[in-house]
Amino acid sequence: MTDAGVEAYVEAIEGHLRARRGVDHILSPRDFALARAWHEAGVPLATVLVGIDLAFDDAGDNVTSLAFCRRRIEALAASGPRLQARPAPPVESVPLAEVEQILATLAARLAGLRPGPQACFEPPLRRIQEVRELLAVASRPNWDYLREKLRDIDDDVSAAVLQSLDAEERESYRAEAARATERHRGRLDEAALEDAVARFTVHRARERLGLPRVSLV
Repeated sequence: MTDAGVEAYVEAIEGHLRARRGVDHILSPRDFALARAWHEAGVPLATVLVGIDLAFDDAGDNVTSLAFCRRRIEALAASGPRLQARPAPPVESVPLAEVEQILATLAARLAGLRPGPQACFEPPLRRIQEVRELLAVASRPNWDYLREKLRDIDDDVSAAVLQSLDAEERESYRAEAARATERHRGRLDEAALEDAVARFTVHRARERLGLPRVSLV
């Protein structure tokens, strides 16, 4: 990825933050580093821009930095095809007890859902149990392995959730996603917009069903 590519990526983010905030906006060094990391990891620009919109929907005038939007953006990034590279957070930033708690919450909520005719929640539930057993005996797990297993869980959950929706529900989420990306039509190519719609659809379905993301990045 070229410096010119990073520059265009950052300029698009700054322009969108400027438009949403109504004031001039230049990324701070911390926010620039965050944007560069997403660019290097292959996070689509459309995903970043739609994530910023979601953050504004949640917090409005309280959004003053790109870092404020990070949770929304990374949740969207995880709700779709895997990125080519995923920058890993420091190990100490993800306590094992927190990972275990999220896994337990996700398992309980999946167990309480009634799958649709094509859905199967058994694969993610089985993976969750395997990881919980690992965490129960490993005080210092292999973090690369753990991250991969957690992303496998998220992929399985996302696939099962979409399959569990009936046609009306799926169309409702997709229509909401289309509305959320409409403001970017004409500024991003159709493939980028379609990718954002797909990620948003999965993200919103999981959110409405109370299924937390477990990936560490």
